[in-house]
Amino acid sequence: KKMDIVVEEGSPVAQQAFYNFDFEKNDVPMQVARRYCNNCTFLDPIAVPIIIHRHDIMKIAPKWLEKTIEIRKDMHTWPNAWTNRSVSPVGLSWTAEMFGYVFAASELGIRHEIWDLQNVPPVHKELFTSIIHYHVEVPLPDGTQWWKHSDNAGYNIPWPLPKGTDQLTTLLLSKLHEAYLKLGKTNHTWHTPNQYVAEV
Repeated sequence: KKMDIVVEEGSPVAQQAFYNFDFEKNDVPMQVARRYCNNCTFLDPIAVPIIIHRHDIMKIAPKWLEKTIEIRKDMHTWPNAWTNRSVSPVGLSWTAEMFGYVFAASELGIRHEIWDLQNVPPVHKELFTSIIHYHVEVPLPDGTQWWKHSDNAGYNIPWPLPKGTDQLTTLLLSKLHEAYLKLGKTNHTWHTPNQYVAEV
């Protein structure tokens, strides 16, 4: 399905993130915000996709980069709860640029309207928009699962799919299987401690 969304300057639209900001709490998202968002009076809990007017992204982009660099440079001071996914879902080592964007937009006073813009297996069973975000484990009816964080996720794609696999999971895994058949195994070797550390 084609996304046909038009936004006006000052009125971007974005997906609801997997976290929230509650100024009354001291949970991990708010701890991060209190450290890196200067005098923020609101925080939009957003993720991709973001549909934004080019004039707005031109304002946000420099501060977004600045904020992301600030957060990442400070990594050695982060409490364990900010990075340990067993303690918190935030995982700041791989979400720093998400938070950087949110803080930049907030400091500039740019609010986002939150829409449901992505399909997430296994949350959704049928395709209702053109974006599939596979950031969580994708279980199958036979008890197996596919997860993008597995070291072999790019070539160990469950196939054939078991009977009873829902429409969205079938579409996702069919496309991944098709890509693997065309492209083959990447044979990529990580030159960092693991796949969560950027190779730059």
